[in-house]
Amino acid sequence: MALVSDGSLVDFIDDMLPGGREFLVMLKVYLDRGYKEDGTDAVVAVAAVVFRPVAYKQFVRPWNRLLRGWTASAFHSTDFYPGAQEFKRGTQAKKDRFDRDSKIVPRLIRENTKYILVVAARPQEFLKEAPDSWKNTFGTNIHAIGIQTLLITMGWWAEDNCYNEKFAYFRESGDKDDGEVARSVEAMRTGHPDTARLIRISSFAHVQKGIERGTEAADCVAWHWNKWYMDKARRGKEQEPRKDFAELVGSQKDKFGYIFLTGDRLKFFFTLKPRERSEIVI
Repeated sequence: MALVSDGSLVDFIDDMLPGGREFLVMLKVYLDRGYKEDGTDAVVAVAAVVFRPVAYKQFVRPWNRLLRGWTASAFHSTDFYPGAQEFKRGTQAKKDRFDRDSKIVPRLIRENTKYILVVAARPQEFLKEAPDSWKNTFGTNIHAIGIQTLLITMGWWAEDNCYNEKFAYFRESGDKDDGEVARSVEAMRTGHPDTARLIRISSFAHVQKGIERGTEAADCVAWHWNKWYMDKARRGKEQEPRKDFAELVGSQKDKFGYIFLTGDRLKFFFTLKPRERSEIVI
């Protein structure tokens, strides 16, 4: 990534996200947060998976069939991949099913989503580098900050690609910081008018697990991102992802984007100012 010199938020985002020009209908966006740590490090990833309405239906049908094969109420990566809870692999038939379904899961997500976006940070590093004035303005809740950054990024992604419709967001509830996330989103929707225009939210719903399958797809993306960072990227093997993560991301760069706020990118993030013509504020 080439860091720009004028301190523009949109230039930072444009540099990390792919371009393209086409018209989109109403988009459904599903969110989830993933967290992974060991004794020396931790990472938080907020993932968004974007569906066209028809493609979402095409995703849900085979996804539900997959879950019925396990008699599982919902997909959760921290259970599915280790073989826990509803995804225990105590028999050879279950082991065979996992071998098959672990290949199906990333393909179903990649083939049916319009776009996948991840905003990630290392909490200790983020809070250490954040200036006091910045924390006083935006707070210290990494989840809420990740959601705010994601909403702004999705807005620029849509605006810069001539998309005219709004987003319907769905986020899985149950996190201890649900209230903080809800307050920050509502402040963006009802505060500065240019921010409200940019993020173009038609609705933002908090749903329970198993209600909206798209949140389970976002859960899978966040889980894979965090595992990629902990197992590969921080060890200098970022170009050696797991096969299922590589399948999930795919080879089409316009289908996947990320903002990893770490190192020089994080320091640069704290110097950003809004795009002048719109006066956008997070």
